[in-house]
Amino acid sequence: MLKKNNANKNKQIVILGGGFGGIGVLKNLQDEFRENKNIEITLISKNNFLLFTPMLPEIVSGAIETRHIVTPIRSFCNKSTFYEAEVKSIDLDNKEITITHTIGRETQDSDVEEKEGHDHKLRYDYLVIALGSENNFFGNSNIQENAFTLKTITDAIILRNHLIKVLEQANIEQDDKELRKSLLTFVVVGGGFSGVETVGAVNDFIRESVKRYYPNIYMSDVKVILVSATNNLLEQIDEDLGHYALEKLKQNGVEFIMDTLVKDIAKNTTILNNDIVIPCYSLIWTAGVTPNKLITDLNCKHDKNHRIIANNYLEVTGYENSVYSLGDCVSIIDPHTGKPYPPTAQHAIKQSDVVSKNIISSIKGKPEKDKQLFDYKSKGMMAQIGKRTGVAIFFGKIKLHGILAWWLWRMYYLINLPTTKKKIKVIGDWTFDFIFKPDISQIQ
Repeated sequence: MLKKNNANKNKQIVILGGGFGGIGVLKNLQDEFRENKNIEITLISKNNFLLFTPMLPEIVSGAIETRHIVTPIRSFCNKSTFYEAEVKSIDLDNKEITITHTIGRETQDSDVEEKEGHDHKLRYDYLVIALGSENNFFGNSNIQENAFTLKTITDAIILRNHLIKVLEQANIEQDDKELRKSLLTFVVVGGGFSGVETVGAVNDFIRESVKRYYPNIYMSDVKVILVSATNNLLEQIDEDLGHYALEKLKQNGVEFIMDTLVKDIAKNTTILNNDIVIPCYSLIWTAGVTPNKLITDLNCKHDKNHRIIANNYLEVTGYENSVYSLGDCVSIIDPHTGKPYPPTAQHAIKQSDVVSKNIISSIKGKPEKDKQLFDYKSKGMMAQIGKRTGVAIFFGKIKLHGILAWWLWRMYYLINLPTTKKKIKVIGDWTFDFIFKPDISQIQ
């Protein structure tokens, strides 16, 4: 039991989630209350690092080293407490959080799991829910169990190792043509940002590796396929730029199956809703996200996609002035469009500023009229669609594509890396990736 939090009279601010939104709130509140000993800030995250998710596809391709896009959360905690733990339950009515963590010795045997779990309770005066989202498999357990995903650093490492492994296997497999064909077929599901950036990175890595390292594999043997449920790519950004992305990826060897759903996965095969069967050992799922069960079971109002409903002060409906939510797990209506704001890192960062200001305003006893509304119009959207090419739109009308859009993508995300140390390391990675051959070492 964490008795310190429960026993004292200080104002308790608890932040759930160590992503862009949660860390943004943490940093803002620390800056404001640095000298105030009556305010205690606690952040809970299941990982002890902030993951810079936009660069995950470059971990798969080997363009960036794994540790260079993760930053220890404790490095941000100058005037706060951090606990690496899972959030087990949230009691909004009694203002209490239950967190859990496992106790045990890590071993080199991957089959040995930690067994003993310990629960702790935390009370709060102000709660910030920034727990993000998880992959949405639309209730299909076969896809959930057999598809590769790209949402965590572990996902990226597993996928990269798998891609290298199937190339090694295909290089040996000369006699069984059908098996070889399956090994060299790579299917990415999803035509949004994640799908397009992932298929670009996978395609570049596979083809460059085959060209340089695998003499028994011909480029014509490789099939990289993107399956999209819609007729256009990148519908969130612009139809013309989506068409450019499609044509550019086609030039680079990617095949497309549009306006089609993946219905199921059988043994080493992907089954589409038109009953076409694609033999493949590699299906990568990027077809949407959903809040986790903790969020969907929370005792508050949810939208049709199970996200928490909050007002434009980012206060959870029914728990105003004490519970706030931001990022992927919340639904906030854009007053200009009447639709929910998109769940992007850009929006989560801006939402963290609003949440921080409203908590500060409440603690200082300022009147309701001083609360800040979240009213944000995206400055632009960008996507990297392979090496040295990208698409971008700014202010809804300035459209760019090709190497300039790709360079702007890199500069924007480089600037937004959280520390100078990480910026320098990523610049080094990009430089080495430009000069040298891809690294195909499998590090399990």
